Amino acid sequence: MENFTGLLLSPVTFVLFLLFLKFRFPKWDYQLLVKSFIWGCLISIPVILADIVAHYFVIDGARSIRRMITYSFIIVAFVSEVSKFFPLRFSLVPRNNFRNPADGILYSVAIALGLSTVYAVYYAFFSSKSGLDPAYFLSIGPMNALFGIIMGFFTGLGKLRKNLFIDAMTGLLATILFHGIYRFILLSKDITLFWLFALGSVFIATILIYKSRKITAELN
Repeated sequence: MENFTGLLLSPVTFVLFLLFLKFRFPKWDYQLLVKSFIWGCLISIPVILADIVAHYFVIDGARSIRRMITYSFIIVAFVSEVSKFFPLRFSLVPRNNFRNPADGILYSVAIALGLSTVYAVYYAFFSSKSGLDPAYFLSIGPMNALFGIIMGFFTGLGKLRKNLFIDAMTGLLATILFHGIYRFILLSKDITLFWLFALGSVFIATILIYKSRKITAELN
C-alpha cells in the first residue's frame, strides 16, 4: 500500500492540479503545462544516473557526515535542481505564456512533479539501496513541488523585472540549499526535524504563492 501511494502521489497531484486549473481558467492554454510535466519526466534521467554513480562509489547513505553532505547537497540537490532549472530557464522562460512569478510557479511545479513521478518508480523498483525509506519515498513528490514553487517564483520574477540572471540564480541556489537540507535530514533519520523543516517549507511556499497572486492582480 505504501509503494502504491508513493508511486501515485506525484502523477495524481499533477492531474488534480491540471483539472483544477481547467475548471478555474477554462480558456487558458494547458499544452505548455503538460510539456513541462514531460520535461520533468525526461530530466529524471541524469538524476537517476547520478544516484547510480553515487551508489557505485559508496557515496550514498549515512556512513559519515562528509558523505552525507556530499550526497545530499551535490549528488541529490545540485543535480536535481540544475536538471529542473535548465528546461524552465531555456525552454519555458522565452515563451510568451511565461510572464510572471505565477506562471513560473505553475511550470516549475509541473516539471518537479514529472521528475518525482519517474524517480519514485526508480526508487521503488530499480534502486540498489537495501530498502525503502518510507519518509523519503512518500515525501519525494510534495517536497519537490515545494522546491518548484521557490524556483518558479524567482525565475518568473526575473522575467517580469527583466533581471533574469540574478533572480533565477537566487531561485536555483535557494532550491539547492532547501533540497540538500531536506535530504540530509532524512539521511540523519531525524523525523522531528524533518517535520519542522517541511512545515517551514510549506510556510515559505505559501508566502511566495500569495506574493505571486498579488503581483498578477496588480498587473491586471
